Amino acid sequence: MISQEMLAGYLLEEVLASLMQSAGYRLLTHCSQDPADLRRGRSGDLQVRGRGADHQVDVLGEFTVIPAFSHPLRLFVEAKARGGRVRLPVIRNAVGTINDINDAWMVNYSENRARRQYRYALFSTSGFSEPAQKYAIAHQISIIDLSGPEWARLRGAVNDSARELLRNVPPWLEQYPVRVLRQVLRGVLGTAPEGESLGPDTEAMAADLGLRPAAHSVKQRLDHAVDGALLAFPAGPQVLLVRPDNLDAFLQMASEEPEHQVSLSVARDQSHDTATTWVVRPMSRDGGQYTLRLTLPSAVERRALAETDRRLQSLAAKGELGGRLDIFWDPHGSGPSRLRGPRLFRLIFSRRELRRRRVEDGSS
Repeated sequence: MISQEMLAGYLLEEVLASLMQSAGYRLLTHCSQDPADLRRGRSGDLQVRGRGADHQVDVLGEFTVIPAFSHPLRLFVEAKARGGRVRLPVIRNAVGTINDINDAWMVNYSENRARRQYRYALFSTSGFSEPAQKYAIAHQISIIDLSGPEWARLRGAVNDSARELLRNVPPWLEQYPVRVLRQVLRGVLGTAPEGESLGPDTEAMAADLGLRPAAHSVKQRLDHAVDGALLAFPAGPQVLLVRPDNLDAFLQMASEEPEHQVSLSVARDQSHDTATTWVVRPMSRDGGQYTLRLTLPSAVERRALAETDRRLQSLAAKGELGGRLDIFWDPHGSGPSRLRGPRLFRLIFSRRELRRRRVEDGSS
């Protein structure tokens, strides 16, 4: 039988898939959505063609906006809900997977085949070891640390949901139907492709195991825990998960000022040897309109500050400001009180704040 940690990781991936959808990603779940790159494995799992092998993927999203001078972007999402930090072997596996898939274009070239650029984002509820961080940065694997206090309710929600699901497993069941649970959850979370429905056998199994009411229970618990989470993109190869204290307050100000300056500070008593929790607030209107929190692995933080410093030096003569977070918002009309998308917001860190942060980082 599946472990609670592994099942919690699967649940977390489905929640992250719904967040990706709000950030402008279209979830890919079936090989018919791209017969050239996607295949269906023997066990029914989705696989992506690589140069040397096919690779299983649990959550795969395609960004609906294609950046200029770039190929369509697809993002692998993997989540770990373990008791210990993610270590180097997990990152090595991600690097090997992405390299093999991106290299497949060279051996399967066709003028009639659209080229995609695949990236990898790895989420962990317990952080990452220092060697894992350095290796991920070197190979442009996005690592998102969910061990900070802003994600405590999310961690509790996925663990409580996994525990409840396993507690209700009938004694005759030998193998937990993860694939069926994912399909039911995607229907409940609204991430399944339009028109997709469960087959008769899958529907019967879901009914026998009570997975549909269980999925609604999971959604209710997770909605309460993650309402307001946003995907943010800094001026670099990383993807970040940001938690606003009040999503509606953020959206209200961002709609009025889509591009505005923000301050950057470290949350008091929220740093340890492998990660730091940052607090972002708007500099206008007394900085009281919203608060964003995110936890960054220490190696990612050092790299971000270094890149920001170089950008500031190169733009100083023009008087421009460097260092930013871009947030793409496209909720697909998921809430009547929420701002309709698609919208792009840009939060710019002021030069003064970045200099102060660099001094604090060097003195500590």
